[in-house]
Amino acid sequence: MVFIPGLASSGDVWRETVAHLGGQYDIHVLTLAGFAGQPAVSAPFFETQRRAVAAYLHEQGLENPILVGHSLGGVLALAVAADVPERVGGVVVVDSLPFLPAAMYPGATVESSRPYADQMRTQMRTQPVAQRNEVLRQTLRRYITDEAQQDIAFGWGTRSDTETVAQAMYELMTTDLRPELPRITAPTLVLGSWIALKGQVPRETIEAVYKGQYAALTSARVVMHDTARHFLMWDDPQGFFRELDGFLGAHAPMAQVEPRP
Repeated sequence: MVFIPGLASSGDVWRETVAHLGGQYDIHVLTLAGFAGQPAVSAPFFETQRRAVAAYLHEQGLENPILVGHSLGGVLALAVAADVPERVGGVVVVDSLPFLPAAMYPGATVESSRPYADQMRTQMRTQPVAQRNEVLRQTLRRYITDEAQQDIAFGWGTRSDTETVAQAMYELMTTDLRPELPRITAPTLVLGSWIALKGQVPRETIEAVYKGQYAALTSARVVMHDTARHFLMWDDPQGFFRELDGFLGAHAPMAQVEPRP
């Protein structure tokens, strides 16, 4: 199993998940370049990372691993599964979509999203540190319920390279993986969250967005969580473990080995 964290997150976001699995699988936990104190890489971010993860699978000799990705990590897992379908045995996407702008604007395209994405990147690059940190705090309050876990994620964010985060967000907003989904042959579990928008957008609407965006991936099963915010594995660990265990039981052989850091 290969675990991929999201934007400005450390691989430690999967610590409880790895402990739950209890050494039943050969586990590899990544932290992406430029995030949570890791050295940055030059742009482009997304293309570089999808090539790096695919190369990692090859170099480690992994046979049909399950890729588990949160947020941006979920998009990256989808991209790798589309690039090297013969090397991927399954995909678990934790609260992520193949084209984020279309969740907010149904008719959005890469070109129509580019001006907004560029404006957002410029703003992130030029914000004073105090303002940037306050925006991060507010965002994490929407994404995570527990204050102690908000603090952990905040620390990762402040140790992340600002240019990398800004570039990654720009590329996330201008990458549409929907045309690539038919190349994915691995069984896929998509876990979605909607509770943060309760009272603003009906659950049915958000579920329809998820199912619509994954329509071209015939192997995908979409499951909406009713209590967890964006960091599903922290907000509802038992519910997350239940879905993950069910998926692994159906699609992943166990190996009695110790987890790798």
